[in-house]
Amino acid sequence: MADPDSTPNAEVVSPVQHGTGAFEQALQALLGEGGEPSTARILFHGGAREGRQKALATLTRHTTANVHQFRVPSLLNEQRMQTQSALRKAFDHAAEESALLYFDAADALFTHSHVDTPNDGKDRAVPSTVEYFFDRVVAYGGVVIIAFQKKAHVDWAGEHVDLVVEFE
Repeated sequence: MADPDSTPNAEVVSPVQHGTGAFEQALQALLGEGGEPSTARILFHGGAREGRQKALATLTRHTTANVHQFRVPSLLNEQRMQTQSALRKAFDHAAEESALLYFDAADALFTHSHVDTPNDGKDRAVPSTVEYFFDRVVAYGGVVIIAFQKKAHVDWAGEHVDLVVEFE
């Protein structure tokens, strides 16, 4: 996976504005109406938390799944293994219930560092927190929503999602 501070080479999905007909059409195309939840990765960008919560409520009309919400900073720990364990539990528990996963304040993934992370800049076999998280997102068999504020994070993560929703 690419360095989280660089822009990926893959094409990024064109964003849709929340609250528009394009948003509703994109949800309909991606999730369908009711029934079993399909696999989808959605990125929310910008806006106030209240607006993102309204969009989340709109999404739940398209799926019968429970919603599991997490603020990403609460999942990050000092030690890499603790962080990966917290993330694994979030994904695994949601998978048991076929739940819709919502990760708010996900920008923290890009700025968090562990005390046991080498700072020598050399390639290492251990994935970064961002890489581990997105590996889990891509592997998840349900709907995952990730909320970012920074455009650079949206640009980097855009290759891993099916829909980007922008908020004012």
